Amino acid sequence: MPDQLLIRDVMRIGVPTCKLADSVAHVAALMIDGGHTVVIVLDEEADTRGWINEHVLASAYARAAATSEDAPALAAQDVMDENVPECASDLPLAAAVGIMADLGVDHLFFLHRAAGRMWPASVLSLRDVVKALAGPEYIKSQGTAAPRPTPMDLFRQRYGLPKK
Repeated sequence: MPDQLLIRDVMRIGVPTCKLADSVAHVAALMIDGGHTVVIVLDEEADTRGWINEHVLASAYARAAATSEDAPALAAQDVMDENVPECASDLPLAAAVGIMADLGVDHLFFLHRAAGRMWPASVLSLRDVVKALAGPEYIKSQGTAAPRPTPMDLFRQRYGLPKK
């Protein structure tokens, strides 16, 4: 690679979220419907409390089956990992891969902090690293230089309004 990529060149802006009390079935549907492999769990005040990935959901399913629990009815707070893996976005992408390996995770998060709260801004996954390896055409809509929707587009999306 001629230029060394930084995490911020490849990370995806925006992170799917769920609430502490959301059911595992809801979280799974959110992930599948949105094509996501991870969600951040937020409390009532939109403060980051944990994260859930496919591995966590699969482990919850197996644990529930072994104990005759109703896995889909479990709450996100019952299965989430409270240790949200994060790092700075200005590190080389290769360093992020090393951090992920050291932590044994497949995602790194980038959180905003203000007034004693944290909320998710962006995420890097191993799939993003694979896309970077495949070539620049696979990451052109990612990173800090990626095109972003306008505030009005976000409003329309949030409230299910048609695009103009």
